[in-house]
Amino acid sequence: MQSQSPDSIPLTSHKDDAQLIEQFQQGDKTVFDTLFNRYQKRTFRLVQRFVSNHEDARDITQDAFIRAYQGLADFKSQCQFYSWLYRITVNLCIDFLRKKSRSEVMVYETGESDELPMANFPDLRSDSPAKAAENKELRGQIRKAIRQLPPKQRQIFILRHWDGLSLKDIAAIVGRSDGTVKAHLFHAHRNLRKHLLPYLKDAEV
Repeated sequence: MQSQSPDSIPLTSHKDDAQLIEQFQQGDKTVFDTLFNRYQKRTFRLVQRFVSNHEDARDITQDAFIRAYQGLADFKSQCQFYSWLYRITVNLCIDFLRKKSRSEVMVYETGESDELPMANFPDLRSDSPAKAAENKELRGQIRKAIRQLPPKQRQIFILRHWDGLSLKDIAAIVGRSDGTVKAHLFHAHRNLRKHLLPYLKDAEV
């Protein structure tokens, strides 16, 4: 089971972003408001996948757009605007998590985010009250296991299994080689398996 939200493959931008960026680089700074309005909600949702506190998430989102505004004059057209903003945002989330204790709570609310971002788990939806109670415990253990991952492993796990990014895209975002990303992902899977094995029995993480 692997949930895919509307932002699962997020590294794309609106078709006229390039025109707005060109206007910005030619001196019309007001067009940044359009970019901000276009991507504010999407960026905030991304931050909430890493940061549980609403105010912290809002501050990080604002900081991401400030950095984008400051750097847009030097933006190169080789990549899409949202790809670039996405990387800025994720790296700010990483920096934030590094400063927080390992008890930082991940956000899993209702609706699509209740679909936990891991493949090969047993079906967590059941009409049986007894089974539902077991599944509630399993959800709690999954959240706990993800929270306990080292920051780099947690980050790469989220990007891979929540956002559905390729290893190549993740490597570009975190500034590491594909091999390093694979290693972190391997260790994340191993650590999660170790924690969850008593609950998953024959299921594989």
